[in-house]
Amino acid sequence: MPDTTRVRRWKTALWGALLFPASLLGPARAGESADLDLRAIPGEWENHVVSLPDRVAVDGQSLPLEMHYLAAGPEDAPRVILLHGFPDLCLSWREVIPLLATDFRVIAPDMRGYAGTGKPDGGYDLPTLAGDIAALIDATAPAAGAGPVHLMGHDWGAAVAWAVAIEYPERLLSLTAVSVPHPAVMDEMLRTSKEQARRSGYMKKLASPLAPGIFARFSPARRARLYRGNLLRAEGFPEEVLPWYHAAFDSREETRGPLRYYRELLAERKRRKGEPIDPGPVTVPTLVLWGEQDTALMWEMARMNAPHVDAPFEVAVFEDAGHFVQWEKPEGVAEIWRSFLRDAFPAP
Repeated sequence: MPDTTRVRRWKTALWGALLFPASLLGPARAGESADLDLRAIPGEWENHVVSLPDRVAVDGQSLPLEMHYLAAGPEDAPRVILLHGFPDLCLSWREVIPLLATDFRVIAPDMRGYAGTGKPDGGYDLPTLAGDIAALIDATAPAAGAGPVHLMGHDWGAAVAWAVAIEYPERLLSLTAVSVPHPAVMDEMLRTSKEQARRSGYMKKLASPLAPGIFARFSPARRARLYRGNLLRAEGFPEEVLPWYHAAFDSREETRGPLRYYRELLAERKRRKGEPIDPGPVTVPTLVLWGEQDTALMWEMARMNAPHVDAPFEVAVFEDAGHFVQWEKPEGVAEIWRSFLRDAFPAP
């Protein structure tokens, strides 16, 4: 069981903060990080922006979605795409990217509504988000007709990755989901597990119309405490990345899109009126990674995915990691992922 005396849940901390009037948090800090260009993040990677066709029409007009992404590794190497969650951005994979870029073309985008990517008014439902990633896979192919990719996602990125694997299996070689289960498993646990329902209670607060303004008012110090509160390894969130995380969420414009993910999710659940979902099986080799100290999502869900994967399936649970496995165990994530690929795709 998670040691709750040592591990605080960042989402619970955010939930608690949302109970307070915005006036107690100080003025909005839009512009405080205006000198940082979220499309030019320094590191062991390149910064790119690609224009994707958007299927969401606003006022009768469908504009392209400009998606920012980090890229590293040989351009002609097999591709692996890394998707982040909330409240995060492409920098979520800062320690994993160099570990994989030795022999893969690593691509880590900002998801729709986040950081350096466009922030349209709509398109925050899972089918559209999955379509974004399918379009990104096509747009980043080194040549016309280039093959499928390996896909890895954490938190909301994992939820989207599952959707991509279900809807666009021809675009994937493998799926790796970190800290989030197959949608049918998540739906079942929210309906039948009081413990998981309790842990997921923060979603209603994040879906509140007041949430973007409140989260935007967090000071850099408070934001750092929010992230480090769920880490057993404090250095997993180093001081040098804090300005970028603050810039990515320091205004209502920056926070509105990411929080729409929760609004769309709850609206979809309301439309179903408690009916279970069965989106179908995943048919590509699948690896599920989890931290046993994750106090937002029960790690026991990791092994519940097997019946929903009609392909090679593996699970790895880190005993001494929380929700942000890729921050606390980047070497372990890379090592297990490579081992999984060797087993799933043995050399001839």
